[in-house]
Amino acid sequence: MKISVIICTHNPRKDYLQKTLNSIRMQTLHTCDWELLLIDNASQPEVRLPQGWLDGLQAKLVYEKQIGLTKARLRGISESNGDLLVFVDDDNILQPNYLEKAWDIYNKYSSLSAIVTGK
Repeated sequence: MKISVIICTHNPRKDYLQKTLNSIRMQTLHTCDWELLLIDNASQPEVRLPQGWLDGLQAKLVYEKQIGLTKARLRGISESNGDLLVFVDDDNILQPNYLEKAWDIYNKYSSLSAIVTGK
C-alpha cells in the first residue's frame, strides 16, 4: 500500500464532507495504491456514509470515542497501512492528481518527514 489518506472529522458539515470525499474518489492514482480512513471523532450523531459509497475503494469508517484531533489522528495512524500518510481536513477539496503528486514528492525527496500544502 502506497498511501493512507486520513480524514479526521467531528460533527462535520455534510455538504463539505461530501465534496471532500467526492474529490478523493476522483483521484487519478489507481485505487489499489491508496486507502481511505475516515475517522469519526465522537460526532453526534455518528457520521454515516451513503449505502455503497465505499464500494470499489479500500476504505473504512472508524469511530474514535475520545474527542480531540490528536486522538483522532493517532487512531488514523494506528489503522493505516500506507507508506505515506496524507492527512486531509474534512472541508478540503483535492485536485484529481493530488495523491499522484504527493507520491512523486515522497519518492523524490525521501528524507522529508513532512510535506505541507496549502495557501
